Amino acid sequence: MAINEPGTGELNRRIMLRRRGDLPAADGGLSSLFSDERKRWARIEPVGTAIYSGSVQADNKITHRITLRYLGVVPTDFEVLHTDVVYRVKRATDLNGRHRFTVLEVEELGQQQVGGGLYG
Repeated sequence: MAINEPGTGELNRRIMLRRRGDLPAADGGLSSLFSDERKRWARIEPVGTAIYSGSVQADNKITHRITLRYLGVVPTDFEVLHTDVVYRVKRATDLNGRHRFTVLEVEELGQQQVGGGLYG
């Protein structure tokens, strides 16, 4: 089953794709380090109820799909930042196997905090 590719004007959200690394902090917590930052135009859409419910039952929650121009391999240590909302990449696939678009299945983590991460 082929999935429809984005049409003209559908990649209308400016996102930042970034690699996240966590390092031990002096206070015993974690300090986030971000690298490989790339700005892209994307389409962000919530997944349907059936997909969300199935992903929760499998303990691999997916809340949104993000479609962008083809990037190749996107590891799961990447995050997507749109406005102030952070999404964790769970899986990346080549849309229809044509090397034109990449689809990221992501979990919405919430609002970014002042320090750049989710935890302040």
